[in-house]
Amino acid sequence: MKLNEEEKRMVYQIESTNQNTALNEIYMTWRYTKSQATKDTAESLLKKLRPLSDRECMDVIREVQTNYHLPDKARTIGEMLAEARQQSGAAKLAGHDIMALERFDPDTRHMIVFDVLSHESPVGWKGEKMRLFLTETGYGKALENHNKGFIKIRNHAKVLAGNLHYDRKDREL
Repeated sequence: MKLNEEEKRMVYQIESTNQNTALNEIYMTWRYTKSQATKDTAESLLKKLRPLSDRECMDVIREVQTNYHLPDKARTIGEMLAEARQQSGAAKLAGHDIMALERFDPDTRHMIVFDVLSHESPVGWKGEKMRLFLTETGYGKALENHNKGFIKIRNHAKVLAGNLHYDRKDREL
């Protein structure tokens, strides 16, 4: 698939791990941006990605995110995060992205990264690695699911006003 420079730049920043959420992310960019050029890029990208299957769409996104290099210095937080992820080789996690609005909710107290081990898990699909920002109640349910063997919590941080305070310095990301 042929993408122009601005489309590649937009795809480079996508945080989603499946076609539906990726298309929604692009649509939200189209809907809320004030820049006509950004609107045009998002609209063009949506037209190209919508007809593809989930696998084809995510293959295009992964290829761009693996091989694309910004022509100049990163301009946005999204570009800086994408650049850091690309350089580190870290895989994207399903669930909430690192700058999700849930992180900044006043009731959010925990962030967990976990593996989904079972089809009985109430969140995610078996084999996925996920990140979620949770309230005290949500964290209690996650611990129950961990104890039942549905998930394996790999990393935990306390969340205070959007700031992450990891339990261990040698955290796994």
